Amino acid sequence: MISKTLKVSLCLVALGAITLVNAQERRGKKSASPEKIFKKLDANADGELSLDEFKDNRKREDIKTELMDERFKELDADASGAVSFEEFTSRKELSKEERIKKRFETMDANGNGVIDMTEYTAFIEDTEKRRKKHKQRRHKTDD
Repeated sequence: MISKTLKVSLCLVALGAITLVNAQERRGKKSASPEKIFKKLDANADGELSLDEFKDNRKREDIKTELMDERFKELDADASGAVSFEEFTSRKELSKEERIKKRFETMDANGNGVIDMTEYTAFIEDTEKRRKKHKQRRHKTDD
């Protein structure tokens, strides 16, 4: 049976690995701060995003109107019909937590709530393989 200390150590290693992988994925990617994104979307600068502002500034051909409505409702936590800066930033934090949880669940292949060295190694190796394939595809399309 694995001791509590070893389990806690493995969890800490896993969380560190998640943080490291996340940092590596974000390296080179400059993401705008929530403040800049919010200001860009807030066309009339009233400090809130209306559904129309959200749609006008976020519309892409591949996103349907229903999806835009759904995403806006998720942001509008108090259902006021407008998104405050606080609502906007809190959703970003929830998204970050959701990504971390999904990453942990992916790493925990057997679903026992802890990540052992075998699971960790398999995850890192799989991540590296996917990165290499992505890089190769990107270089092929750049040529």
